Amino acid sequence: MLTNTHILIAAAALTRPRFSKSQNLIVIFGGLFPDLSVFIMALVGRLPGSEVANLWRKPDGMYWQEPWQFLSALSNSIPLYIVALLVFMFLVRRQRGFRGLWLAFALFSAACLMHVLFDLPVHADDAHVHFWPLTGERFHSPISYWQSQFHGNWVSAFEVVLGLLCATVIWRRFGSLLPRLGLFVLALPYVLAIGFLLRRIVI
Repeated sequence: MLTNTHILIAAAALTRPRFSKSQNLIVIFGGLFPDLSVFIMALVGRLPGSEVANLWRKPDGMYWQEPWQFLSALSNSIPLYIVALLVFMFLVRRQRGFRGLWLAFALFSAACLMHVLFDLPVHADDAHVHFWPLTGERFHSPISYWQSQFHGNWVSAFEVVLGLLCATVIWRRFGSLLPRLGLFVLALPYVLAIGFLLRRIVI
């Protein structure tokens, strides 16, 4: 899924007006975090003087080389996020003195876990190593969020609807300007996608 969609799903599920600003922001960061190494890799590959011509294509693309594959496995590991979430939830219940801090870490872990769980069924031949360090095997889904040969057009349409539904939930939950401004930026790609589709239908 698009990173925007992951952020919106995590925010709709986990942010609350009663949480502190830092706790809500760490949910946003958790929704983004599993994709962070990809953004860093793309930035490194496009730096002036970089000789990288291929970022994504198998087998020689930068994404498929080390250390990027290790970082991707680490940041997309379902077992690691489950363990982290259980540990921090235990601390939330038992260590009252630092409850706010442990809750922030628990929210971060939950947002990351939601990201990778929603990614699992929509990556085909570009699947992540979702179960590291237990195994290096990849689950190659029969559907993809972007590849048309794996029903990517239908998944993309569903993703647009899901993103806008999550955005609506968050819009109703937070009435202040700053959250709504950030929400507008995150939801803009879905609005543009619908506009592009309608334009093609009309033309």
